[in-house]
Amino acid sequence: MPRRDYGSCWDTSNIMIVTERFVFVHMHKTGGQTINRVISNCIDDHRVIGYHYPIAELPGDAGGLPVVGIVRNPWDWYASWYAFNKRPNIRNQLFEVVSDGGSADFRTTVTNLVQLGSDTPESADHREILSQLLPDTLAGNRAAGLTRSCMQELAEADCGYLSWLVSRMLGDPDSDRLVAGRFENLQEEFLRIMSELGVAEVDAMRTEFENRARANVSRHSHYSHYYDDALRDLVAARDKPLVEQYGYEFQSLKPAGAYYDFPADAYTDGEQGFHKLLGREDNFLRLNDAFNTTVIRDKVKQISAERWTESDRRKIFNVHRNTQSLSLVHFEDFKYEKPEYRDLFSEFEEEIRPVVDYIASYYRNNGFIVRAMLARLEAGGEIPKHTDAGYSLMNCHRVHLPIITNEEVDFFVGGETVQMREGELWEINNATEHAVSNNATEDRVHLIVDWMPNLLNQTENEVLTADQLDEEVGEAANEEMLGSIIGQANQLHRAGELPKAEALYRQVLHFDEDHVIANNLLGLMYIQTRRFGEAVRHIERALKIAPDDAQAQANLGVALKEVGRPEDAAKHLEESLRLDPNKPRILNNLGSIYFLLGRHDEAIKRLEESVAAQPGSVEAHFNLGSALLQLQRYDEAAANLEQCVALRPDFAEARNRLDRALQLLQESRAPK
Repeated sequence: MPRRDYGSCWDTSNIMIVTERFVFVHMHKTGGQTINRVISNCIDDHRVIGYHYPIAELPGDAGGLPVVGIVRNPWDWYASWYAFNKRPNIRNQLFEVVSDGGSADFRTTVTNLVQLGSDTPESADHREILSQLLPDTLAGNRAAGLTRSCMQELAEADCGYLSWLVSRMLGDPDSDRLVAGRFENLQEEFLRIMSELGVAEVDAMRTEFENRARANVSRHSHYSHYYDDALRDLVAARDKPLVEQYGYEFQSLKPAGAYYDFPADAYTDGEQGFHKLLGREDNFLRLNDAFNTTVIRDKVKQISAERWTESDRRKIFNVHRNTQSLSLVHFEDFKYEKPEYRDLFSEFEEEIRPVVDYIASYYRNNGFIVRAMLARLEAGGEIPKHTDAGYSLMNCHRVHLPIITNEEVDFFVGGETVQMREGELWEINNATEHAVSNNATEDRVHLIVDWMPNLLNQTENEVLTADQLDEEVGEAANEEMLGSIIGQANQLHRAGELPKAEALYRQVLHFDEDHVIANNLLGLMYIQTRRFGEAVRHIERALKIAPDDAQAQANLGVALKEVGRPEDAAKHLEESLRLDPNKPRILNNLGSIYFLLGRHDEAIKRLEESVAAQPGSVEAHFNLGSALLQLQRYDEAAANLEQCVALRPDFAEARNRLDRALQLLQESRAPK
């Protein structure tokens, strides 16, 4: 039996943290992992209390401290919650019940969750099932952070699930102790709160933010794509307390009345969808334990040391610095070329054909090889913990056949350890964290095969979007043809069909990697789907050709801010304004970045210009008022926040900050 090794360290990613100045309560899907790690790395005296603990679990000695929490647009939160829980090894009791074991679609699942506390028979049944599944206490609970008693509390609350959850986690929204920030501007909001609370480590926190990528991000398109009118209105009605308290609105980036399917679940059982390890195990699945690898091993031993050193894997991927690999079948995501069968495949074809045939048979002869290699791990070497990325790696079965190995080689996947023996055929879940340690005095060699299932019974060319475009037009590809493809891609992009749009953008870039429009639009798509590093790369390429594109300069500024380069972001936003002055949104973004950088005079100047350019903007008055409040310019802060409330009377957070500004203004004018 494989031994399980879960480690002895507390996972600080989903916890309540108590410090001398404040308590941070982690609300699900609101950037809490990032903030927890920032606090843990910057404040020495912090205390960890518990996994997803609510405010009711706060220790008595912390009862008087301010409670810091982050809230999120409810429509966006439900989409993110759904996307996160659809991932492998993530699902908990709550998701399993409201999604009917993962088989229900987005709209059905979220409808069930939003009205879980309602008096409908179906909701009552769901609560009853959950009452049987959930634990009595939170002690040791690593799932949804709920207990049996929560179901009765939810039924009595008579509101949407998220509104109830925010109250459960953060307490009374009108409490003087609660200091809430918005997920939509996570870094700025949290640092603002830290400054207002007088936390000495705020500068260290700013640096930590800039050096850290957002953790636990769920990748999906803009939330509005997945809502029909009925579900949109249901959230508005059931989560009205949260919507009104924080002034949230449903922002649509799709045609009126349209909605789109959520990306298909890649991890469901049965014929439809793709599931690592066929859904039978979490980490390892043994396909066969009796392969005779003698002829393969003898041939591998004949490979010269010089040939092994030709491998560039260790140079490209730091985690593979102790490895060399020789490619038999090569494939790169989104290059729009067929898998390349290299000379080494021909050399080994006779020896490995039984293995390939067995893999094909095991996966029902429905698919094809996209990648195959011989991988050598040096004696005494290791492959550190990592998770693979890339479309083909996430949507293939990664199969290992040990050719040369021993009992001192440990393979770790998802907290589980296996010693793979020669002749055993294993699929590993490379979508979760994995590592290898070779503690022996000889090198370890595996044959690795990536098998991609053909779920739609298409040809290999159709599935991989192979070089059909080359075959159709060859060298005659011209700007008119590329423009037509861009037009199709842009229509798909606007309709929310992002994978199809991305494929077309990349087809254009296959012909012309410097195509300005394709790089710009692909960069914009990556901003919308929070793939900011890729966005920077494509927009920078576009700007090398067309530096006078004001919108591209602005988009690059947004992306650079998100990858922790605020100084560079400010430069590009300024250039955008030079090219196209007085754009309120750009002025507002620039003001926020300057404030983040501590360049307060420039920040106020730009925020004031944003208000002047769009005096009816609630957001512009709110951001300017909030900045002035933090700078203790209470009279000006109050004036802007008053205007904000006048424009939108139901904006509860603006009203709260206005009250604070007026209170501090009065205190500042009181006789000493």
